[in-house]
Amino acid sequence: MLRGMQTSATGMEAQKLNNEVIADNLANASTSGYKAYSLVHKTHSEKNITNLENGIQVGKITYGSEVYDTAFDMSQGALRQTGNPLDIAISGEGFFPVQDLEGNVSYTRNGHFNLDSTGFLVTQSGEYVLDSGLSPVYIGLEGITSVTVLRTGNVMVNGSFNSTIQPLAFPKDASIIRKGHDKFIKGSVNVVMQKPANVNLQQGFIETSNVSSVKAAADMVQIMRTYEANQQALKVQADTLGMLMNIADGI
Repeated sequence: MLRGMQTSATGMEAQKLNNEVIADNLANASTSGYKAYSLVHKTHSEKNITNLENGIQVGKITYGSEVYDTAFDMSQGALRQTGNPLDIAISGEGFFPVQDLEGNVSYTRNGHFNLDSTGFLVTQSGEYVLDSGLSPVYIGLEGITSVTVLRTGNVMVNGSFNSTIQPLAFPKDASIIRKGHDKFIKGSVNVVMQKPANVNLQQGFIETSNVSSVKAAADMVQIMRTYEANQQALKVQADTLGMLMNIADGI
């Protein structure tokens, strides 16, 4: 009975966490380059059931579920035209490599860029956008009449070649950790980033979040139903246990 109650309780906790994830996704539905995520659950480790009279193992039992991993939906969001020449969207696979002031590199699909006070191309939060050689892209401030980003990633300033922005992709099954709302970092130093084959850049566009409000709403309904089912199962078991205790007291 107590085992069943624990299983129902862990099921309720799992659905609570799932609901929090969906709420987080919906809160970032307007975050450029945001990738929706979900939790991967697995059953708790199985435990042996042994007959106390003869010590013979009669089976196994598990105590419900637990969070095993986080799964990111890396599908591309819709591209929205902004007309800003420093807004760049990736069409295809890959991420923009960016670097903070401490030298830490992360990867983002949020291509809403601008120039800092010294002429470097930076993200909204101030990280340097890196070129194909993983050096900060320098545009400059004085005498700049035009900045053109070709589909190949080549950056032309006043009609002359300046640098190349090369999106990089995580290998399949690589360990990935989200950093903030719109960036990712390697889960291991052994992860080697790759150059995606079919990719081009779109100047004057940004990639919107890939969160589907319709799917999120449907998932929330399913989560609520599953939570209520576990809650009802827990109540039935608690009521039954209480009835058995009352019977035992009356003996």
